[in-house]
Amino acid sequence: MLRALERGLTLRDFEHLTLGMIIGFITTYNNERLEEDEKEDSVRMATQADFDRW
Repeated sequence: MLRALERGLTLRDFEHLTLGMIIGFITTYNNERLEEDEKEDSVRMATQADFDRW
């Protein structure tokens, strides 16, 4: 909730948005404002070796 407020949402917005929508807003906000080297790695498909290690 704090991070959403820091990024511009208001308490009134919480009445109309679902948790998923709020998290999506925060994620989008962060991705648009981070430098390329700060962004998280993209998701990749697991291989059989990954499952074997797990």
